[in-house]
Amino acid sequence: MRKFLIVFFIFLFCNVAVADTARETATDTGLRDGPFYVSIGAQTYYYEYEEPGVMKNEGWFYGIAYSVSYEEDVLIKLDGAVAFGWVDYTSTSSGSSDDIKDIMADTRGILGYSIYNNENTKITPFIGLGYRFLEDDSSNELTTTNNIGYLRESKYWYSPIGVSIEFKLGNGWTIIPEAEYDFFWSGEQKSYLGYLAGYEDIVNEQEEGYGYRFSLAFEKKTDMRSYGFGIFYRYWNIDDSDITIDRWGRGWIEPKNDTSEFGLSVTIIF
Repeated sequence: MRKFLIVFFIFLFCNVAVADTARETATDTGLRDGPFYVSIGAQTYYYEYEEPGVMKNEGWFYGIAYSVSYEEDVLIKLDGAVAFGWVDYTSTSSGSSDDIKDIMADTRGILGYSIYNNENTKITPFIGLGYRFLEDDSSNELTTTNNIGYLRESKYWYSPIGVSIEFKLGNGWTIIPEAEYDFFWSGEQKSYLGYLAGYEDIVNEQEEGYGYRFSLAFEKKTDMRSYGFGIFYRYWNIDDSDITIDRWGRGWIEPKNDTSEFGLSVTIIF
């Protein structure tokens, strides 16, 4: 908590200190025609989830992403994505299994403030609150060593803290690099083992971790609307969960894990 408060107050101080100076050179309209805009698009990415020394899931995801934004000096944005994929499971102890169905959903509320804005450049630090959900369903599937799978649900609450920079290149083109640190509030992992004899559903709470994201987008403005494409990288590092004791006295833990997602996106902006 102390680390988050330090980052948060630095963020506020920087905005207050720079805003008055930047306002003198800022334009009213920014790099888009109006303050309100909507974007929707498609994305694909390669997903890798690993519990070091235990198991790995990897495969391709396909989905849609959206954002609804109001932006002048103040940025208010709701964005998110929904994607699905099929991953291959490998483990040092329980064999392997292919084409496991996964679904991911991520939604965030963002609040930012433009600390510099002129005809060609706009710099906007931001902070927000996000929720990420992942379902991994290998229930009733056997691995190569005849171990049976189960349904798993992962939930993260986090706060994105980052900065977006827009560079207007001319001829309707804009390039937008963006970077953020994802402060991890809490997580929950639910393993639906109860359909197996001698087991029950297990819930593990996660308290420590972090994430970060980088993206590079290119937008082309036309008379009707704007179009964009870009690349992105998302990463999570989550520590061991709390230990949950089942009714038979057995202890269960969600091991330390890493998630990496590297992908491409295309968007239409209205």
